[in-house]
Amino acid sequence: MNAARHILTLARFGCKVAASQPRTQLRRLQSTYVKPATGVNPAYDEAVKIIDAYAAKKAAEAKAAAAELAQAQSLGSANDEQISALKQKWFDLAVEAEINDPEVLWSAKQDKYDLTRPVFLHLREQAWHGRPLEILMQRLLQMFVLPDLLDPRDVGTPSAQLNIALSANPQDVLEPGSIIDPSEAREQPEIELVKFHEDSRLHTLVMVDLDEPLETQQTFREQFHWVVANLPFSKSQSKANIADGLTLLPYVPPHPARGTPNHRYAFVVFEQGENGSNRLESVEVSRDSVLRSFAAQHDLRPAGISFFRASWNESVDDVYRDVLQQTPPNYGVAPTPRSEIGPDGRKINVYENY
Repeated sequence: MNAARHILTLARFGCKVAASQPRTQLRRLQSTYVKPATGVNPAYDEAVKIIDAYAAKKAAEAKAAAAELAQAQSLGSANDEQISALKQKWFDLAVEAEINDPEVLWSAKQDKYDLTRPVFLHLREQAWHGRPLEILMQRLLQMFVLPDLLDPRDVGTPSAQLNIALSANPQDVLEPGSIIDPSEAREQPEIELVKFHEDSRLHTLVMVDLDEPLETQQTFREQFHWVVANLPFSKSQSKANIADGLTLLPYVPPHPARGTPNHRYAFVVFEQGENGSNRLESVEVSRDSVLRSFAAQHDLRPAGISFFRASWNESVDDVYRDVLQQTPPNYGVAPTPRSEIGPDGRKINVYENY
């Protein structure tokens, strides 16, 4: 099986596999998958037979597991734990049936996932638990989003992949901790939560600025920018449709005040209580809320988290005037004139007259 898989892998990436060739020749990858021709290389043809036989066997077992699951659900003869075990059995067999398919592996390599199929859900989760999750956790801790925002013990390892894309470039997902121009987030971002479970559950989205100045105490505080409850997410429904949820606080664009350092804008998607079945109704929340208290009060469990950073530029003053109806604040200290620096920014030569 391993040898057959190796041969198929070479073919999948456009490598010619021939006994007479001591080295493989790579061809440019295609934009769409092209199945290698059979009848050219006997080793490849034999590998295909082995893989196809194994896939057919596992597909039959998956079909039988699906029938067993359907029967248990219709008769009501199994408890929740047994139903869960049967679902996992079917899922694992369905993955095994397609995990060696060259087209499936090629599609995953191209980041083309059909999350309605168990094999793609499995491969997407594998990809997420690799480098992307490592980078996310590293930046959350290095930039003190955790523990400033939430207790790291409550967050643990996020169970879902939260992707943020700015409305100007909805296809480009922001890396955690990216620095953006505030004007790029004038419109509410696109939110995607990739969940690795089958059933649909309700979630609450919260956007928080961790670095809003609190002038009276000469420190910083949290400020809520956006809160939407009752958003459904599942393996087949990863894009957030804000209209489907209950908007508790409408979106306010980032507005890092002049004279303040980079602001961290965190996005957290919480799974709502009772395994995502509890709906939030008539919830009162202010922009001065504290996220830890808000989550505890409404039985919210962190599922996905990400963030970006932004600092002041002239576009921020427009947000204060047009959206917040406020005079733009200025926390900056007026620069002290330096007598040794000339108008051109260069240091004056005190010995120029000698």
